[in-house]
Amino acid sequence: MKIRLLSVLCAVVGLSSLAVNKSIAANVSFSVSVFDAPLGQCGSWVDRPGYGRCWHPAYVSSDWRPYCEGYWLWTDGGWYWVSDEQWAWATYHYGRWVDDPYYGWVWTPDTEWAPSWVSWRQGDEYVGWAPLPPGSSFGPDGYLVVREGALPPRAFVFVEVGHFGEPIHRRAVIVNNVTIINKTVNITRITRVNNVVVNNGPKVREIEKVSSRKLTDPPSRVAVERRGEGPHQPANEEKATKHEPETIREDSHTPRQPAEPKGEPGKKESEQQRIESQPTEKPRVASPPTEKQPPREKRDESRKEEGKDEKEKKGEPGGN
Repeated sequence: MKIRLLSVLCAVVGLSSLAVNKSIAANVSFSVSVFDAPLGQCGSWVDRPGYGRCWHPAYVSSDWRPYCEGYWLWTDGGWYWVSDEQWAWATYHYGRWVDDPYYGWVWTPDTEWAPSWVSWRQGDEYVGWAPLPPGSSFGPDGYLVVREGALPPRAFVFVEVGHFGEPIHRRAVIVNNVTIINKTVNITRITRVNNVVVNNGPKVREIEKVSSRKLTDPPSRVAVERRGEGPHQPANEEKATKHEPETIREDSHTPRQPAEPKGEPGKKESEQQRIESQPTEKPRVASPPTEKQPPREKRDESRKEEGKDEKEKKGEPGGN
């Protein structure tokens, strides 16, 4: 419940901050300072050598990584990442990610919108992606230029092609697999079309042939609200299409949104009526967390100490 309240709070604050910039003229950038307050409610801002001011989420597990809790949606702008993580509206559509040796994954802010900022690999029945690092930029032909060495194998996660259309969870993806890396090739095709970023990546028709769903529609399991039980689930269809925070891009006053899934009108209307007819609970506003997430090294040392104490309780040797 606390996570859900934080999600609502961050989304509301994010909307109010970004709404100020809706009147900005075309080709005029807004300041990255609009991210300060809303993301400050969900994590901490830190200064890191080589990257400057970065943000990292609070209260996430040690194996957490970006673009691993949600699902992929095919839109007119290419592959759009949908997630119900409270920082998703900002960190998956603006800026870049880097795996910092001290804090883990941290986000570096930027003001250009995209459906997702990831590099793609595909081959041998696998599809993989990795968050784009700081410094990747567009070349003279309008295509994104990424140095191969800037994306180490540990940055990529992979799923089998047949599972690409399912909800993605961090504990179900293949991580840091050099064998798969060597059997796949770079298929990143991010470009600008009329000053709008388009992330093409893997071909949607090829994936839909073996996919469990039509990739322009949310997964069926997304229609069920999270109530605290079971594994982490992405946002439901209503959150993904109706209540997603507005976004800003330089070339238009109109916020960028994923393409509306195509389906049967009657079925969509009845589903909407079912959702609206459900009783709603008045949210209780919780105070934002003030405690910062401990650095990666301290979390690892704490786990070692806990394991040592547990062995001593059971009478097992806990020494070297």
